[in-house]
Amino acid sequence: MLESFLVAAVVSFIGIRWFLTLTGFPKVGGGELHIAHMLWGGALMLGAIILLLAYLDRPVQHIAAIVAGLGFGTFVDEIGKFVTADNDYFFRPAVALIYVIFVVVFLVARAVEGRRHLTEREALANALDRLQGTLGGSLEPEDRARIDDLLDQVGPTWTLAPDLRRYLAGVPSRPDGEAWWEVAPRWLARTYERVAGDPRFEQIVTAAVIVYAGAAIVGSLLVITVNRPDASEPVTVAALGQVLSTLAGAALVARGVLALPSSRVDAYRWFLRGVLVWILITQVFVFYDSQLAGLGGLVLDLGAYATLRYALRREMATAAAPP
Repeated sequence: MLESFLVAAVVSFIGIRWFLTLTGFPKVGGGELHIAHMLWGGALMLGAIILLLAYLDRPVQHIAAIVAGLGFGTFVDEIGKFVTADNDYFFRPAVALIYVIFVVVFLVARAVEGRRHLTEREALANALDRLQGTLGGSLEPEDRARIDDLLDQVGPTWTLAPDLRRYLAGVPSRPDGEAWWEVAPRWLARTYERVAGDPRFEQIVTAAVIVYAGAAIVGSLLVITVNRPDASEPVTVAALGQVLSTLAGAALVARGVLALPSSRVDAYRWFLRGVLVWILITQVFVFYDSQLAGLGGLVLDLGAYATLRYALRREMATAAAPP
């Protein structure tokens, strides 16, 4: 739900900027009235709050997370008006500020989600939440195993746990189904395992990350030359920050290349750290200098991050599997 919220917020922000650019930034209202789209964002967030207060159903909560994200992105798009004395929507650092806000939301969401072990109370609450979907229905073996695992984390002091186990035993089973959204991930998993088994795989990965890191360094250096046609002009803080953070990320990627022959898991973790530096730090300076023109680089970095995260999960699963 947190991911859905953040993705919806980013999509709404980019969509609004794109739409306003295409339409010449129209004014909603007449005379002295102007209905800022910040108000529409507030209305969407209000609708999400009403859904969360009115319903316990998990699918509705997911819809509320998406609606809230759309509202937040619409709201935060007008930050330039509220940090400047002249209500300047086109305030140059506005896009960079919005990006920083999205990064902070992402980091807070990851911290809240965490990786800590659930307490017995939390495990019981999660089991109850998952059992909610079984009311009047049936369970796939995978879902039953997840609920069993949660109940295994609940100690004997919780008398509700045995009752839940008895209820779970009475819920009818149904065969595992492959929903349309599960087809692609499973195909990707099979394809990755086949490709990763090729002896040339590590050389291809090494070449790819070196080329990608080299392109990032060259791109950041071009920023200085393109934005400073006159060599006598001083280098801006934004340009210097972009170059230094790009080099820092490249250094982490290089560390991963050195680790690749001994451990793919360690190497992918170093690669991810390097890409995260580019996403969380370098892109802030890019957006400050280039506004939305920096979206192309962000899309590439996010694609690289998603690919590496997936590869890391597959390698960790392979390492944890019994021989």
